Amino acid sequence: MDSLEKRDMIHENIEMHDRYQFELKLGYRISEEEVDTSYNIEMYFFIPSSLDINKETYTKKDFYGDLQTYIRFKSPTVQLRAIAGDGENNPVTKLKNSCVQLLRRQDDGMAANYIRQIKMFSCIVKSALRDHIYFVAEQKLKEDVDSLISEYLAIVPVIASDYRNLRSLITTPAVSDQLRAYFLFGDEYLSLMIEESAYSLINYLKKNREEEFVQYSAKLYDIVRNEIRHRDNNHYPSIPKEDDDNEDIIFRKSILKKFMSSVLYLKTMTEKEGLFLEQLLFGIAAGLSMLFATSVAFYSQMRYGSIGVSVFAILIVSYMFKDRIKEILRMYFSKKMQKSLYDYKTTLFTAEKETIGWIKEVFFFTKEEKVPQEILQIRNKDHMTEIENGGMGEKVAVYLGNVNLFSKKLIDLYKDYTMEGVNNIMRYDISRYLQKMDNPKKSLFILKEQGHKEIYGKRVYHMNVVIKYHSTHGTDYKHYRIVVNRDGIRRIEEVFSEKIH
Repeated sequence: MDSLEKRDMIHENIEMHDRYQFELKLGYRISEEEVDTSYNIEMYFFIPSSLDINKETYTKKDFYGDLQTYIRFKSPTVQLRAIAGDGENNPVTKLKNSCVQLLRRQDDGMAANYIRQIKMFSCIVKSALRDHIYFVAEQKLKEDVDSLISEYLAIVPVIASDYRNLRSLITTPAVSDQLRAYFLFGDEYLSLMIEESAYSLINYLKKNREEEFVQYSAKLYDIVRNEIRHRDNNHYPSIPKEDDDNEDIIFRKSILKKFMSSVLYLKTMTEKEGLFLEQLLFGIAAGLSMLFATSVAFYSQMRYGSIGVSVFAILIVSYMFKDRIKEILRMYFSKKMQKSLYDYKTTLFTAEKETIGWIKEVFFFTKEEKVPQEILQIRNKDHMTEIENGGMGEKVAVYLGNVNLFSKKLIDLYKDYTMEGVNNIMRYDISRYLQKMDNPKKSLFILKEQGHKEIYGKRVYHMNVVIKYHSTHGTDYKHYRIVVNRDGIRRIEEVFSEKIH
């Protein structure tokens, strides 16, 4: 494996999802060289003390309640130019073969493969369109931009045509209305993706490359017009109207997106880790406390003989201590378990219920002096931070995740498309962090030639997140600053990034 592949074993992206949530997308590549592919993630949240977020006010239950996780396969990487045409292994050919097989035999297996190929085609095209436009934006030379845009203009109509030409194969009484409807859903979604990608390219050129915008915008708008005309001719209810809230269209696009991308989502089963061990240790605690009470009872009878006032008093005291001993031992065992066990283990399954890996995760608060030195150095606090926190430092919350993928099994399971990896999308809601924040609007004054003027500024807080990713291929460090106020997240800034291999 070359150095480029090693650098890409873990890929991450963080962005605002809305005012109150940020989304961290972690991509784990599957290593073909290993039976299992393992990754470790360490996330350190440095939280201003003034927000009153600590282990007493913010429990594990609160954290996992604020965290939404979506786990799915990464879309197979296929270049735009490789989707169209008659290649044996391209997505159009695979979809065509599934249509032919469906005509020969309409059983559950053939129908499921046909639906799967429609979904995979949609996911691959969406990913290829996005990647192609990102690649255009990365180019510096005009001739490279010209070449890529020309390729887009030539290939996109061919991809649309190749898909739509397959419609004649399934337009037959032998194929049920429901199965034909799936194909039409794919056609509508394909049209919406092409239109969206064309607008993205137009907007990029308009903002960044005026000469290319003048040169190519007319042809790009033609692609948009053709897709709108196609949807109109097929009576697809997904054409925006200017004087409308377009509620139905937004809802329909969302449903189509979820339906098509569902082919990549993994089934999961989450369970508390160490549940059996916990019950065993709690049983031991109960047994030890009972041993104490029974021993005291035997001793008192041997010492004082028949039951009297003294024996009665001793038994009451021993019963009181029995309960305390039980609770103390339970607390002791719980703390020991927290140090050695994760909170939850999530098992990952394919749609066919094949186990292909697991994720373990734990959340806890810790003291700054227990944070690894390299994490503190990356955090790189300044004196202003100390002043902001009243000299009390920051509260440090830690999320640890351990990912294990069954590489060989995944490669053996998926022969038609190479599953390169798994995306773990973590969406975190910070609403609880906002409750103790000051008024976001603060007055300021500026001096004028005559008198002064009152203006207003924003009161913000900085929440720093340092992330460490580790695999057998190296370690990555990231430092992000999440700027927030009582109205929510204002922006996310990347402060530091380093790869060690």
